[in-house]
Amino acid sequence: ERIPQDIQKAWNTVRKAIVESAKFLKPRVLGYQVDEIARKIVVQAGYPEYLHALGHQVGKYVHDGASLLGPRWERYGNTPYLPVEEGNVFTLELGVSVPNRGYLGLEEVVLITGSGCRFLSKPQSKLFCV
Repeated sequence: ERIPQDIQKAWNTVRKAIVESAKFLKPRVLGYQVDEIARKIVVQAGYPEYLHALGHQVGKYVHDGASLLGPRWERYGNTPYLPVEEGNVFTLELGVSVPNRGYLGLEEVVLITGSGCRFLSKPQSKLFCV
């Protein structure tokens, strides 16, 4: 079945935001710098800003320490200013609201390597209509 144009646009935007932020994600960058890349893509596509961080560290506990890949909002304190470290695992997750349709989101998980990041599973590259 053919995917509606507004849904496909939302998917393309969300996926692009994740892919482009992943290209920038490497040791020593600051969390807010990664979030800014994804947030800019979403807003430039005509969607409002998502109301949360792009991603958080995955560890022994949910949101387990380290840098937050998030905006410089007061509620996040110092965490968006912390540098990303090799060996960290992060989610890259965001979505957009599509008028009269609902919310379209995507979440991927990456490992920070010495020179960048590596997706821990094959990233979803196609939207399926069921």
